[in-house]
Amino acid sequence: MEPPPAEAQLLALVRRIQQGDRTAFDRLYHLTRVDAARTLRHLVGNRTDVEDLLQETYLRLLSAVKGFRGESRFRTFLYRVCANVALSHLRWKRRRPEEQTDTPPEVQAQGADPEQEAARRQAARLVELALERLKPKKRIVFVYYELCGMSPDEIAEAVGSSVNTVRSRLHHARLEFTEAMHRLVETPREGGRHGSP
Repeated sequence: MEPPPAEAQLLALVRRIQQGDRTAFDRLYHLTRVDAARTLRHLVGNRTDVEDLLQETYLRLLSAVKGFRGESRFRTFLYRVCANVALSHLRWKRRRPEEQTDTPPEVQAQGADPEQEAARRQAARLVELALERLKPKKRIVFVYYELCGMSPDEIAEAVGSSVNTVRSRLHHARLEFTEAMHRLVETPREGGRHGSP
């Protein structure tokens, strides 16, 4: 896996975009797409939505980048756009509850132990279900801190809140996430002991 692009490289591309260089935006997209897609996937939990949300993120970014002055790291700026897109989507989803779509089958890594792979998939699904139980603003703060490794200061900048608000949301999100995980682990799976395996 190649290392993430350096901040200086991203800022140089932003300056070129601001001067009207369209090829610079293509380059920026290719350098940040995987990170943005992974972030959106954690934020919204439904991989079938990610491609559409990724498109929306970069459309918004193209417009927003013109006003970027470099007061924050570019990655923080990108995460702010991801958070806004994800928040809009999650609010829309809550107003329009729908049947959960099946997630596409994951390809098993070559040489992977099938039991370990099944356990890994089950653990990932439990995390996803627990994240879905968090309110959107708490979920975003939790994902950015726990999964993206951002500091409370960076998160506050990315979501447009105070650091104290971020810390409070993070504290409550951790409690709710832990509680959700306990419930999910203790809840008997569909079919129970006497049902189908």
